[in-house]
Amino acid sequence: MAFLELHDLKTHFPVKGGALISKTIDTIKAVDGVDLSIEKGEILGLVGESGCGKSTLSRTVMQLQPATSGKVILDGEDLTALPKEIVRQRRLDFQMVFQDPYASLNPRMTIFSTLAEAICQRHPDLKKSDDLTGKVVELMATVGLDSRHMRKYPHEFSGGQRQRIAIARALAPEPKLVIADEPVSALDVSIQSQILNLLLDLKAKLGLTMIFISHDLSVVRYIADNIAVMYAGKIVEYGEADEVFHNPKDDYTKRLLSAIPHMKATA
Repeated sequence: MAFLELHDLKTHFPVKGGALISKTIDTIKAVDGVDLSIEKGEILGLVGESGCGKSTLSRTVMQLQPATSGKVILDGEDLTALPKEIVRQRRLDFQMVFQDPYASLNPRMTIFSTLAEAICQRHPDLKKSDDLTGKVVELMATVGLDSRHMRKYPHEFSGGQRQRIAIARALAPEPKLVIADEPVSALDVSIQSQILNLLLDLKAKLGLTMIFISHDLSVVRYIADNIAVMYAGKIVEYGEADEVFHNPKDDYTKRLLSAIPHMKATA
């Protein structure tokens, strides 16, 4: 059994209409029968244009959005079959890194407070311990941040530094799975490469398992072991990163490749 398995996963949204009596007039099939498996320590690149269902899929894996049907099995446990209160406890095991780090960080909390709070979710006994500061220092070093700045607020950091803070917060509860939703698309190209290299380093050091979501195939190819291409709620292509990049089978994948500057898809 793979570390993470998605079996015929569907997330549908009813479209309501009617002047006097509300009724379902259509269904948006945001995720429509997705099957995927991810091994421990693997980075899966999930790629597709805006609106294809990538973010809905990630929210369904996180159990932030209930699945219409299907299964999400993480480390042998079917998350879709668990009561809500148990899912809340399990959520420490899967964390997200979002596109905009400034929007995802509390502007009123220092970096120390942000990371300390996340650490104490897993280790509440550290809340009043002198060891907590050491844990924050260690966590900041892991993502390449100087702990001398841990009493500063998010607005005092650059975009790249804020994304490192967001990654540190995601790592703080010691999750089994990290989902990174367009984590570099809001950053300058030079900073993008730094964050991608950081994630690769974390994979090597921590055995990090990740779903890396992007609309950019060239970015996904750089970081991912395997690539899943999503279109209209379905996975239309899956394979090793280089194989998908150099020998795409699906026409949609070929169109994505042709949109990359100075790149041409091969048949």
